[in-house]
Amino acid sequence: MIDAITDADEARHDDCAVEAWWWWGSGTLAGGGAAGLFVGLELRGRRFDYWAGLVREGEPYLYIEELDSTGLRAGLEIKPPEMWAGHDCDAPFRQWSLGNEAHGVLLDDPTEAWRRAHGVPVPVTFDVEWHATALPTALPTALPNGAGERPGAGGYRQTGEVDARVELSDGTIGLTGPAERVHVWGAPYLPSSSAVPSDPSYLRGPYRRSDGACVDQVLSAASPSSWRVSSWRVSR
Repeated sequence: MIDAITDADEARHDDCAVEAWWWWGSGTLAGGGAAGLFVGLELRGRRFDYWAGLVREGEPYLYIEELDSTGLRAGLEIKPPEMWAGHDCDAPFRQWSLGNEAHGVLLDDPTEAWRRAHGVPVPVTFDVEWHATALPTALPTALPNGAGERPGAGGYRQTGEVDARVELSDGTIGLTGPAERVHVWGAPYLPSSSAVPSDPSYLRGPYRRSDGACVDQVLSAASPSSWRVSSWRVSR
């Protein structure tokens, strides 16, 4: 475990080879129906992976990815070709502002995100305000899949609330509800390998990583209070 978390830990740890930030939110839409969103960013030097997604009852999965890309600017702003995303810490351990302007795809089969992510292209804008509701909790420094410890690695998890607007070509979706985030450095963020529910009533928001790992994420439509996440590695 890291000994103490300070405000400086909210920023980039430039001495680490890999660092990742993740945000999740969920809730019920104004017109009814469960929904959830996520945003993830992993830095590896000047290269990065970026993901964002939106799941809704009765609607295709909206998925955005930018894998092994370039275009890192100051702080946590990225500007690869044909998209932009920003991640700003407004107050350490209290508030973050997230946004993107990109083209995503609508996937009738969410698991297509593990393959070529072929779907219906759609312009999209995320505007997310993340507010903490509890103090952060330090995470262990263990590497994924029991691969030992990495000196200097650390991280934390924190619960909160999101107030989000996702703008699509056919209108704007508003989402408020419980949220969570994770920030780790010195090792990639890979969730546990335990299986997530396969019940078709769950909303699925999977993604793929540039290193060959696939990650599954599900959200209960009956009680959309938090995401459940698992990962495994597959051959490319």
